[in-house]
Formats: sequence, C-alpha cells, structure tokens
Amino acid sequence: MIRIKLSSEQERELEGAFKSTDDRRLRDRIQIVLMAHRGRPRRQITQDVAVDRRTVQRWLNAYLHQGGLQGLRPLKAPGAPPLIPPFLAEVVRGWVIQGPAKAAGLDRAGWTHEELAAHLGRACGIKVRRSAVGAFCRRHGIRPYRPTYHYLRGDPDRQAEALVELAELRRAADTGELVLLAQDEARFPMVPTLCATLGVKGHRPTVGTRDCKDLLYVFGSVNCVDGTLHTRTLESPKDAKKATGRSKNRRLQEAFVKHLEDAAKAYPAGQREGEQEPRRVVMLVDNASWHGGTPVREVLERHPHLQLKRLPSYSPKLNVIERLWKALRRRATHNRLFETLRDLKASLRNSLRWLCTINATKWLSHLVYRACRADESAPKRTYCAKPPPLLPNDDEPCP
Repeated sequence: MIRIKLSSEQERELEGAFKSTDDRRLRDRIQIVLMAHRGRPRRQITQDVAVDRRTVQRWLNAYLHQGGLQGLRPLKAPGAPPLIPPFLAEVVRGWVIQGPAKAAGLDRAGWTHEELAAHLGRACGIKVRRSAVGAFCRRHGIRPYRPTYHYLRGDPDRQAEALVELAELRRAADTGELVLLAQDEARFPMVPTLCATLGVKGHRPTVGTRDCKDLLYVFGSVNCVDGTLHTRTLESPKDAKKATGRSKNRRLQEAFVKHLEDAAKAYPAGQREGEQEPRRVVMLVDNASWHGGTPVREVLERHPHLQLKRLPSYSPKLNVIERLWKALRRRATHNRLFETLRDLKASLRNSLRWLCTINATKWLSHLVYRACRADESAPKRTYCAKPPPLLPNDDEPCP
C-alpha cells in the first residue's frame, strides 16, 4: 500500500491549489492525495471520488515520484503541427503592412483571409483554407483595421514647427499663464451615417434614408487643461441662401463670430494677482475661410485678450478637438434617421449636455490630456469641478 505523509508546507500548497483551480480533474487528484494523507482507506477514497482503485494508486504514485503537485496537473495533448509554421508570422505581417499591391503585385484593394491563403500557396507552397489563415492571424495580432487618411498636401516642416509651438503653449496652459482652447466645426447631415452596432443573428439592423440636403453645423472649443467644452449650433437648410440672402460662408462666419463672443464671456479679460496684463486666451483654429474677415477682426479688437493660433493646412491631428466628433457621432447620430433638423439638433444637444457632466468631463479631460501632453515633466492636469452653465439661447449656444 502506498503511504502518503505530507509536511505542513506541502499540505498548504495542495489546499491552496485546490481552492484556486477551476480544473475538475486537478481538484479530484489533489483531493485523493489529501484524503490519503489524512488516513482515509483506499476503498472510501474510490467511493468518495467515484474513480477506480487503480486510478487512486496511479495519482498517488504520480505525486510521490513525478514532482509533487506538478505531477498531478493534467497534460495537454500536443496535437498536430500547425499548418502554417510560426516562423512565417513576421513574413505575413510584412505582407499585411505593405498591402497586396506592394507585397505581392496584386491588383487588390486589401487583403482578405482567402487572398492570404492563396498567396501563401503561391509564395511558400503551403495549401491552407481561409479558416486556418484566420486562426493564424488572430494568434499573431493581425486583425481588421479601419484605415485613416494621411494628408499628402500637408507640409511636414510647418507641422514640425507647429508641434514645437503647441508644446510651449501647452506648458504655459498647464502652469496657468494662459487658457488654451482647441476649436473646430463639424457637419452633421440629415442623411444617416452608418457604423457597426450590436445586432441579433438573422436580424440585420436597417436604417431608413432619404435624399435630404439639410445640414447642421456644430462649433466647439475644448479647454486643453480641464476638458471644459463650449459649443454652438447652426442650422443650414438646403434653401438657406435663398431664404436669408447670405452665402454659406457668410453664415458660418457669423456663427464663428458668435462662438468667439461665447469664449470671451466664458474666459473674461481678468488679471491674476501680481500680473500687469490680463491672461491670454489662445484658440487653436484651422484655415477655414470663415475664420477670417472683418467681423472676426472686429471681435478680436473688442476682446484683445482673445487670440487665434492658426494651425498648418491639412493637419487635423494637431487639433485635439477632432477626437470629439467621432464620439459625438457615435453617441448621437450614427444609425439614426431624423425627421427634421429640430430632431437632429435636440439629439446633438442632449449628447453635448452629457459631455458637460462631471463624469464625461473627466473622460474628455483625460482624452485631451493624452493627446496634447507636451512632456512627462508637465504637472498633472486637474478636472473641471462642475459642468459649465447651460446657455439659454436657442440659437445656438449649447452647454
């Protein structure tokens, strides 16, 4: 008869493994050893664990002669060798990064698992199916991505200079020398935009659509330190020019002027203690035509502490508020058909109100902080203590 005598350390090790493991087989084997150690007869052990007597003897021998607890662990069968050797992972990753045109000379828009399987057969003589290629890709970090645009007309030298200037502005904003705002506009059409969403198998979501040229513009500026958001909307129906006698560029310019007035009210020209001049408010803007002109210059003359910092053309990644529009569309407008511009505006205003709540402001501040952090030595940013007040004007400031 095999006799088991465990030390207190070995007993604690087995009890800890018994409590922590989810493997039923390992738990039974540990229980066999512990019951034998506590003097339980072999017949009772076989009855309690519901196994054969020879099975009890085998696992007691395994514990004694095969490394203790390690000898009790279930072994996984090695299985058949993979159809695609692991050393080809870097080769396949290179093909995917370069694209089918550069990597294989194929006239294809992008790789699919079927195309990769066919190319593996041509290049390496490995015949596999789509499912095998899909499993290989998942194991080696190859997954579907949505590409992003790379603006070839952007000037790299000017962008590099702008990065240095923005780093200085962000450091000054961190220390409280100035207020740094990132400003931009987004266009929301009445025609629904689509994105991936949850659905039930066999019931594909459908979204109604119609031919409608009405638009809604949202002007927004976000504080690059605490994430405070200020927005204004502008309705632009299809026949707005005929109804108002003003071009789209003129109407956008007027809305931008009002947005500047909102920013001047939110950050008045007050002086900090010990300073001779009021604290500057620097607003980052792009080179849209409605960001200039006589009305804009007049507003800046009335509020000299408000300054515009123009970013290089075709450089959306330098403006941190660009990251806001994706979240706003996903929350408010994707996969939805609105009957009127008023319904679209109401949905956007509700989501913008949510972005002004304390929890969303923390998220927005964290997003801005990651995007515009200049260096690791910058002081930690603080979150907005309370959401900004609700602006009552219907046309068109939002909270």
